[in-house]
Amino acid sequence: VNIATYRDPLCPKTLYNLFTKAKVPEKLFVRVLQQRDPEVDVDCLEEYCVMMAKDRGEDPTGDELIESCPYSSQVFIHEIHAKEAAGPTWARGLLSKDIEAAHQTGDLKPQDHCMSLDSHMDVEPEWDDKMVKMWEDAVNEYAVLSTYVQDIEHLGEDGNGKKHREVPHLCMVKFTSQVRTHATKCAKDLSKPKLTNAVWGAGLSFSKCHAELKVMVDPYTPHVFDGEEFNRAARFWTYGYDIYTPNHVYVLHDYHRSQSNPIMHTWYQNGKKHGNINDSNKRLKTMLDMPGGFGDTEPEKAIEMKRSKFGLGDRRSLDQLIQFSGIDLRNEKVTIDGKNRCGNIQWVPFKEHPLGVNYIPNFDNVTENPKDLPYESTSIWFTADIKKDDDGGLPKENLSEKHAELQDALEGEVIAESDLSKMHAELEEELKEEELVKNNIDVKHENLELENEEIDGEADDAEVMLKHKADERKEADDGRTEKADDGEEADNGEVKKSDDGEKAGDDASINRGRKDKESTEDVEVKQGAVEKLKAGPLRGAAFLKGKEYVANHPLVGPGEHGFNHLPMFVKCNVSLLVFGVIFVIMKTSGTGRAFKINSKKRNT
Repeated sequence: VNIATYRDPLCPKTLYNLFTKAKVPEKLFVRVLQQRDPEVDVDCLEEYCVMMAKDRGEDPTGDELIESCPYSSQVFIHEIHAKEAAGPTWARGLLSKDIEAAHQTGDLKPQDHCMSLDSHMDVEPEWDDKMVKMWEDAVNEYAVLSTYVQDIEHLGEDGNGKKHREVPHLCMVKFTSQVRTHATKCAKDLSKPKLTNAVWGAGLSFSKCHAELKVMVDPYTPHVFDGEEFNRAARFWTYGYDIYTPNHVYVLHDYHRSQSNPIMHTWYQNGKKHGNINDSNKRLKTMLDMPGGFGDTEPEKAIEMKRSKFGLGDRRSLDQLIQFSGIDLRNEKVTIDGKNRCGNIQWVPFKEHPLGVNYIPNFDNVTENPKDLPYESTSIWFTADIKKDDDGGLPKENLSEKHAELQDALEGEVIAESDLSKMHAELEEELKEEELVKNNIDVKHENLELENEEIDGEADDAEVMLKHKADERKEADDGRTEKADDGEEADNGEVKKSDDGEKAGDDASINRGRKDKESTEDVEVKQGAVEKLKAGPLRGAAFLKGKEYVANHPLVGPGEHGFNHLPMFVKCNVSLLVFGVIFVIMKTSGTGRAFKINSKKRNT
């Protein structure tokens, strides 16, 4: 828990409430940035210990008071004299540095829960456990619960099973010297935390501690009151965090006693301590692109400030924030479209850093410029000018070393140039050899095509010869039929002489011998044509065989199917046929409808 207090007599009571009402006070650690006048104001820790001693019926004094005080070792006091105070933003900036130091020593981890609040608060019983569970209900590792909490007069309304029907909901701003969170709406009967349009309140902020470590409060804004909250809200949101309205009231504010104590606001009297308000306002305006910032006169300086340790994040852009929040920052208007964003709104996605949510970006301790350069690909500044960023992010003593490394690399490239020329010449020789091989392949292909044409011609001649032989056999069969008819006539008439029968038998033998000879010649012709086809370019393929012919087109193999493997004359005929069909379809399309229309005209 982080508390910034200025001369607040209610700070001890706040500590007392936090520890005595926590479910697990042993796990509670509190850091207090205490700004007071020791001669006049009470000490927050000592007075807390007095309260705890009274509960036990004791009255210790001196060192014994602190040593015997429950949980006193879990309270860390950062003491500042009230005369050094420079406003709440400046004080919370010192607290952020204390949180960073605790992380560096291992006393605080990114996955711990962190809560920031004012120094005049009260809480419901078991508030610690309830706040953690409510945060988990948001189901968002980047959730930040924040609002202007209700007054302590509502204390106890969330106990005994009775729930608040209404909770304060931040969603509006107004413009003064800065952009200021303005009033609240009421959200009713929420079942879980409600996403807001990136409006944040400093009175209550609950999140995982990696949010506090990444989005530290800007310590260079002394004397700022207006503008603190929305500036940090913008930084939270551009780092990927989302602001939610709590759906229960577990932390409450003592508005009456805190606001009625005039001494609590006397830090204004310190004037220009640690800087002046005009410089602070200009810095905040620069971060948000508001009129009056460095963006108007020194754009490069504005970019450097936005990318510094206390600048904007690189997960979402400022343009996205303006559209999401509906607040016209560049023209200082409370809305960009005449509408507020107090109802249900759409969450804006972003690319998480490759090293995960617990990764805390690195910045130079002196210049506070980024050290993680060049920007990795998920950053919205990935396409930025790398050289300029390097100059801004690297310590000056490293630039000379970097220059020397680049010079050595350049000399190495010059030395390697001769090797590149040699490799180029070798590649040219290889290309020439490949060209010769290609030419030889083309010549062989032409020769194979000529051989294929010769084989096709021979196959055609064989087919003609087979047709001629078939015609001769047909004529012979017709002759035998006529002789058979003559024999039947002889059976019906006179009986032939025996020598005539012998002559007929001799003629039949001659005819059978001629037929056998013709069959033998046909087979030889067929086999010769087949052998010639097999010897061609497509040798090894299967060939069709008919009863009276030999096909002169071989069957293709499994990998040779398709239009591209057809003979050229077949391709031409198929192409002409396809184009002809398309032409006829196009020519005749719509004629039926035209005929009907013309028919109607003729009928009328």
